[in-house]
Amino acid sequence: MPPRLVSVAILIYWSIAAFWLLTWEVLPELSLGYPPDLRSITAAGDDSKPVTWAIDVIDDPLHPDVRRSVGQAVTSSKRLPDGGVELSSQVVFDAGELLKRMPLSNTTNVRLNIASSYRVDSKGNLQGFDMKVTNADLDDGLVTVKGRLKGPLMEVTATGMVPALNRKMSFPYEPRGVVHDALRPFDRLPGLHVGQRWDTRMINPFTGAVEVARVEVKRRGLIDWNGEAVSGFEVEQHAGPVTAKAWVRLDGVIIRQEVPLPFLNMVLERLPDETSPAPVSEAKGAP
Repeated sequence: MPPRLVSVAILIYWSIAAFWLLTWEVLPELSLGYPPDLRSITAAGDDSKPVTWAIDVIDDPLHPDVRRSVGQAVTSSKRLPDGGVELSSQVVFDAGELLKRMPLSNTTNVRLNIASSYRVDSKGNLQGFDMKVTNADLDDGLVTVKGRLKGPLMEVTATGMVPALNRKMSFPYEPRGVVHDALRPFDRLPGLHVGQRWDTRMINPFTGAVEVARVEVKRRGLIDWNGEAVSGFEVEQHAGPVTAKAWVRLDGVIIRQEVPLPFLNMVLERLPDETSPAPVSEAKGAP
């Protein structure tokens, strides 16, 4: 048995560790409410009409209002007869236009199409997903990623045009846990409060790689959207060295998402319901 002084020191250390665990992990969740999960996200979704997003690029962070339009995305949700929900998205962008201001870029324009579908059961658990990256003009399959829930594991299979892209992996799936691909814009994040933190699984649609992303509601403020100052939350998502951001209205509707890429930032801007998607143009806000 350790000496009494050592026992007291161990007890003090354990008490301090328990206090900080309670302060940083348990109490915030109890006081702020549980963070969004697939059950709350699908319950808050509007399946009456799809949502259209403009995909723009910011070349100079010092001038965020000057953007180049490179594509668009459409997201939708559909209630299934068994009480579940299917979340679908179609992302189309011009890869040549996206990369034209980057080093080693060329003048070849290749339109990529990323189609994804996620099937969520009535309890809010993801049962499976499918993603396919194709050449939008030729319908050539470039990469296919499939995920299926088998017991406690989500098994992921990626198939590509080259053997290096073929892989199989699995990860433990948490009940009602959020899994999504990096370029699929979410429509809603309901029940947000400043200080909330949670983890999601993010899939790279081009490689099938899966990594854990830490999400945190950083602050509440105003954002200019559709010509108006809108009150909402700024949400950050950290995956390795990359930090993506989203701006969410107080009612849980996501209005803007920003994904950093090397040498530029990609912005997905929600279009108002009555707005039709604008054609791809050279620049927005350019002098």
